[in-house]
Amino acid sequence: MDRNTAPRGKRRMALKALAATTLAPLSACCLIQPKALQPVCPNAPAVSYPNGPLTIDAHCHVFNGTDLQVQEFLSRVAVKQSGVLGFAARAIGELLENLAWKYAPSGEEELAALEKLSVALQTCTQEGHASRVGILKQDGYERGRTQLRTALAKSQQLQVLKTQRSLGAFWAAPNSTDAARIEALSIVESLPEHFTEYEALSSAKAQRFETFSGQTRSMATFSVQGLINFVLQNFQYRYVSVHDYLATYNQPGSRVVDLMLPSMVDYDFWLKKGSPTFTSLETQVRVMRQISILTNGRVHPFVPFDPLRQVASDLGYAKGDSLKLVQKAIGEDGFVGVKLYPPMGFSVLGNAERDGKGYWKQSWLPDWTDRVDLGSRLDGAMRQLFAWCESEQVPLMAHTSESNGPSAEFETLTDSRFWMQALNEFPKLRISFGHFGGSSPVAAGLDRSRAFARLMNAAPASPGSRAYADAGYFVEVISKEPDLQTVLRTLYEETSKKGDAALVNRFIYGTDWEMTLTEGTVKGYLEGFETLFKELEAQPALKLQGHTELAARFFGLNAARWAGLFPGEATRTRLDRFYGKHGIKPDWVAKIDQRAAPA
Repeated sequence: MDRNTAPRGKRRMALKALAATTLAPLSACCLIQPKALQPVCPNAPAVSYPNGPLTIDAHCHVFNGTDLQVQEFLSRVAVKQSGVLGFAARAIGELLENLAWKYAPSGEEELAALEKLSVALQTCTQEGHASRVGILKQDGYERGRTQLRTALAKSQQLQVLKTQRSLGAFWAAPNSTDAARIEALSIVESLPEHFTEYEALSSAKAQRFETFSGQTRSMATFSVQGLINFVLQNFQYRYVSVHDYLATYNQPGSRVVDLMLPSMVDYDFWLKKGSPTFTSLETQVRVMRQISILTNGRVHPFVPFDPLRQVASDLGYAKGDSLKLVQKAIGEDGFVGVKLYPPMGFSVLGNAERDGKGYWKQSWLPDWTDRVDLGSRLDGAMRQLFAWCESEQVPLMAHTSESNGPSAEFETLTDSRFWMQALNEFPKLRISFGHFGGSSPVAAGLDRSRAFARLMNAAPASPGSRAYADAGYFVEVISKEPDLQTVLRTLYEETSKKGDAALVNRFIYGTDWEMTLTEGTVKGYLEGFETLFKELEAQPALKLQGHTELAARFFGLNAARWAGLFPGEATRTRLDRFYGKHGIKPDWVAKIDQRAAPA
């Protein structure tokens, strides 16, 4: 069925209501728990704290199911991962495969909604804004709920379990996989009509898991609940996801996130042979541009660059030019930098060493990628990007964890040796090593983090003089905070003699939200890092080494230096032009301008 002809009576009514210039307060039938709504006007205390500490999330996401190849990512990538995401994706894979992601709000639908919101925001009141965003959120939730129930009806595995349950067949304790499937069946069947009810139930389950985390059933509940949270979030409007993020992490009167730098991704050629997403990359850029404006400069994305798309364009296999998309987004649309995702199948340089070896002859890739010069062409595309980023001082964010690729072999392309080659050739690149080589340094050890830390150098214009690393998906801060503190203290002490390149000046706060929703509970993420850095700052050894303001640097100043957000720097100059055109005055600008110029 075509997405434009599908019956959506309630949805059309909701959007019609949104289009009205004035919205009456929602009735109890539409919004049964108004206090659960968090969206507020751009300068309201819940999201704006001019006198608070500078806080920048350098690694997050606010995409939805029409922006990326979710089906292929879950079925080809997620199932191969360790941890709760991999476990849940394998257990309920059949349910996930039956989801119709095209029914998430498209970019065009979002742009229409944002146009109405832009008018309303000119005379914004908290009640009015919450009502409007609540309509959008309920619409997105209904889409996800409908698709999950449709997928459940199509899942033979879960229907068999449903029949067994009705016959009372679960007389013995199920294994972990069956427990996860039973939990999925229960969650989907009992999805309430309203998102506020669902959020309350989901939160209660997360709290129960924290209390009974040693039990098999709790593990199944925890992982499946997290994955279903992720699924439902991917049926939301992106603007709603921004407010959901802020509601999750902001601490009004203590610390609020001044700037989100969400990354877009481009998996089209790596996971679906070049077939585009339901919302094109160009439209995604337009949507995120409008969100930057409507949030008063609180959101500035990173645009994806895919060297395989660039090669496809050069060879005539695709119309989209990846570098031109990047240049326009950064030059005109309020984007800050570029996102790279090597584990999909490319290294940042050094691809030519795999030429002629059939490396890219894979069933999930386009046939034309099996050519003897593909590696050299990928390197050529990367050199074009790096030369431009270096000359324009554009920051890059790259996935450096050995994870989230379609094969284990492709995941090795995240190794630090490829970045050593890139930085030797392009020494002035502003790069943040996303996940610091691995998002679980407690469990995996320090080898990869140490390798990336060695690439950071202090001398101006030397290779790695603008190399940083972020804490994206460091969920160990919630479950293993003392151990993570020990790991970070070790890294801080080991690098203390590197001057400006010491980790105290190069480590950046990041969440990797929405991806961390798959963990089940992420509410304590920011608070966990606040606790961790208070304890680090109290360490005598670090004090003796002259390290000061560890938290201020980690939560904001290091990201500002990496991205070039201080007055007169290239990124800041581009954003100042964007702000002047749209009448924007973000909190983070004043906070950064109060600090000394970057070193």
